[in-house]
Amino acid sequence: MVDYHVHTFRCCHATGTLEEYLAEAEEKQLGEIGFADHFPLGLLGYSPRVQVTMHPEELVDYINQLEDLKKKSNKVIVKSGIEVDYLPGTEEKLSSLLEQYSFDYVIGSIHFLKDWDFTHPIYADDYKNRDLSELYRSYFELVWDLCQSGLFDIVGHIDVVKKFGYRPTDNLEPYWIKTARLLRETDTCLELNTAGRDAPVGEFYPGRQFLEICFSEGAAITMGSDAHSSQQVGRYFPEALELLKSVGYRELTVFEKRIKSTIPL
Repeated sequence: MVDYHVHTFRCCHATGTLEEYLAEAEEKQLGEIGFADHFPLGLLGYSPRVQVTMHPEELVDYINQLEDLKKKSNKVIVKSGIEVDYLPGTEEKLSSLLEQYSFDYVIGSIHFLKDWDFTHPIYADDYKNRDLSELYRSYFELVWDLCQSGLFDIVGHIDVVKKFGYRPTDNLEPYWIKTARLLRETDTCLELNTAGRDAPVGEFYPGRQFLEICFSEGAAITMGSDAHSSQQVGRYFPEALELLKSVGYRELTVFEKRIKSTIPL
């Protein structure tokens, strides 16, 4: 198994050393661990109300530290990734920035709707004042734009808008079908992100129905724990593995220097 969504202390809301994360991956007998900390929002000209990414001057050190860890590890393959917030209007700048670095993969995620960090617990009450139908429409439209931008290898926590358990009464299946088809058409990989089991919503990203549609539409998949502490590496992976198999998946997508290949589940 692989865990491609692991953070570091640099994002300002995670703890532990890279070596501790690697040791946990070894303990859980993972085949690969991929670090994908938050790309500096400052490089994209955005300043959130709460610091949730590394600072611009830390990026090179982050990359160098991962390259050193790759050389030291002999039991688990280490991959260097990055998680980048998709911010409409920054595509050209982001493309130019990503060309400067040699990542194994780039995760595109959505945490912000304008200036609202809707995934942050301190802003969760804002959901009570939102039109949930409009919120979900706006969110999935951003997911579609993310896929079509061609900037990302993987979509992170694809339905994270449900994190705090707020859902509209609308039928969400049309959103899921269009998303799954765009994943396939744009050759963008989905991740089964297990962090949702520890969120108020209490289920993986995506949920089973959405996951079944992704499989039926031919969307590729990988796995990520979204670990923010070493103990969270590979969390719920045995359960996640059984879910993937029951849905029909038989292989995981892996990356090296942004080239994809597959391994059996």
